[in-house]
Amino acid sequence: MKSLFSLIPLGAATLVLAQTTPQLPVDDPVHLDEFEVTTHPYARSQSEIAQPTSVLGGEALDLRQALNLGDLVAQEPGVSSTYFGPGAGRPVIRGMAGPRIAVLQNGSDVIDASTISPDHAISMDPLLIERVEITRGPAALLQGGSAIGGAVNVVTHRIHTSLPDEGVQGRIEGRVGSVDEELSGGVVLEGAIGQLAWHFDTFYRETEDIDIPGFAESKYLRRLEALEEEEEHHDEHEDEEHDEDEHHDDEHEHEEEEEAFGTVPNSFVETSGGAFGLSWITDNGYVGASFSMYDSKYGIPPGAHSHEHGHEEDEEHHDEDEEHHEEDEHEDEHGHGEEELVSIDLEQRRFELAGEAREPFAGLQALRWQAAFADYEHTELEGDEVGTVFTNEGYDIRIDALHQPWGNWQGAIGLEWSFSDFDAVGAEAFVPPTETEILSLMIFEELESGPNIFQLSARVDSQSISVNDGTGRDADGTGWATSFGVVHTISEDWSIATSLSLTERVPIAQELFADGPHIGTNAYEIGDPTLDNEQSLGIDVSLRKSGELFSGVLTAFANDFDGYIYEDPTGEEEDELPVYVFTQRDARFYGVEATGMLHVLETENNHLDLTFGLDFVHAENRTDNTYLPRIPPMRYRAGAEWEYKALRLGTEIIFAEGQDDLAPDELPTDAYELWSAYAAYRFVTGNTTWDLLLRGHNLTDSEARMHTSFLKDIAPLPGRNVSLSVRMSF
Repeated sequence: MKSLFSLIPLGAATLVLAQTTPQLPVDDPVHLDEFEVTTHPYARSQSEIAQPTSVLGGEALDLRQALNLGDLVAQEPGVSSTYFGPGAGRPVIRGMAGPRIAVLQNGSDVIDASTISPDHAISMDPLLIERVEITRGPAALLQGGSAIGGAVNVVTHRIHTSLPDEGVQGRIEGRVGSVDEELSGGVVLEGAIGQLAWHFDTFYRETEDIDIPGFAESKYLRRLEALEEEEEHHDEHEDEEHDEDEHHDDEHEHEEEEEAFGTVPNSFVETSGGAFGLSWITDNGYVGASFSMYDSKYGIPPGAHSHEHGHEEDEEHHDEDEEHHEEDEHEDEHGHGEEELVSIDLEQRRFELAGEAREPFAGLQALRWQAAFADYEHTELEGDEVGTVFTNEGYDIRIDALHQPWGNWQGAIGLEWSFSDFDAVGAEAFVPPTETEILSLMIFEELESGPNIFQLSARVDSQSISVNDGTGRDADGTGWATSFGVVHTISEDWSIATSLSLTERVPIAQELFADGPHIGTNAYEIGDPTLDNEQSLGIDVSLRKSGELFSGVLTAFANDFDGYIYEDPTGEEEDELPVYVFTQRDARFYGVEATGMLHVLETENNHLDLTFGLDFVHAENRTDNTYLPRIPPMRYRAGAEWEYKALRLGTEIIFAEGQDDLAPDELPTDAYELWSAYAAYRFVTGNTTWDLLLRGHNLTDSEARMHTSFLKDIAPLPGRNVSLSVRMSF
């Protein structure tokens, strides 16, 4: 086995842009030795890490082609998305989302407002990223104290850690899509002048409203609305309001006829951005900086904001002015009506620093540091009027010291300091202005002994929250976490990995101090400043097989929570929204993830592989024996990939079962299948490599609703989509 502690700089697995041969690279996520996970103190291959990981890079990343990070990773084992239309989607791992999932950019916090609400987009676009590293389970604690469910790290390589070839290298790519009339393109340029490496990128993406195969509203929601309408009419006095009821029935039927069909209104996306980076690189290390800009404007599908509230306003307005109501009906035909179309306009400016000094003094192999500073603003527009403005200014600074061996142990000690100044002004300012400061100390140690690799990590987070509304409220808390993992090599082809974690998560400001209408979740949220730390005991066991004929991973996991924090419905209403109070109960998550590849044919020019996988998670409230909300159903997948010289063909079908293990007041989702296929071709002209990719997604035009989405009953996933992308690398 190669030495586990040969020093590998973070980001060493840089994507090579210029190719000298038309042979397609084989991006096989099941071959565990192929990818390195850079978020660990020592960059490690997946087979050397105790916790389950997935890495998307190269062609595997190109084949995902998504508008947001959540949708990009949603097909990975155990991963889903909060899908709030094409413009916003945050990863869901093993049924957990929000503050339990750390989303990182180059190992640092993204510093935005995506944790606060599912309609808030992550402030990055997947178009030009180099790779995505997904760590599942609570052993991801090194990547964030709240990462009980897992972590997703996006690598951009805007700060080089090793010198590229002198001169200019890069790529230019463009993409078009049918389901939303997508037009997108980007440019990446980089090179070196002596010891100075530089990087430049820019991109633009524009889409229209997405096409869908049927009604925007699910059949379950339409049935519920019809039932509520019948009950409302039944309670009215038939003699006094018979004529009015008749007219209202006709009006309701007319509204049903005009219900969104074949498209999701107001689901457009327009995004642009760019970055510039410089690095000074020597044999003893490097130091670099980058500046990036990200701007996005996207629509929120009608009904996502105040769906019921808007309907009640329609009735009141009808009673006041019949003629004006008829004009509103005319507006409905064009997708407007009483409910103002809501869009979100966000921008972020981000500055990053990173560096490494190799063997700076006795006792250290390397000293690494990274820092991110960001200014984020997010404006919710109701038509052309400003509704609510969210801002977040903050920084995240981390230093890791990789020490020389302590006996047979190798490892690192890290210190992280983060600060967030969050504010919200407007009708939906349900969280007061807060300043959150977190100081973290972490340690990672590793021991190789015979066929075993032992990994031990621990972390302590000290969090301080100050509410800046004149009330003098604050909250201080300390959370700790530790994990122990073993990777045991059974034979040359087989290994087993086990990870046990004890984790505490300190409540965030929203859970403690929320008090107001949160339209993104259609709820009036009330926090509880007396919440205790959320405690978790988690275990993962993975059986791994790597061989010439078959490769695969089978993982079983379980997570027990004491004081699991969630929103509990009270049955009351405030501002015509149901009231939810953050509370604590005991909860349990468990499930299975499996992925595999059968190498049917492998010659010099021919490769034929069959792939398969499944994932399943069960989540329940142990206090009252009810199911937790928005838990993904069981999924199965099967696919095939054939490569012949410069041509590559592939197909995959994903089948998701219906979800009827429901939380109180939650509607079910039906089973669906998503069939995709692609054809890729590469050719070389001189020093330029051309990659053509034709891809079809949801080719059966199936109605698919993601159960993890708050919009599952008013916005299904896109229908049939055919996209074409062209990349020129030089």
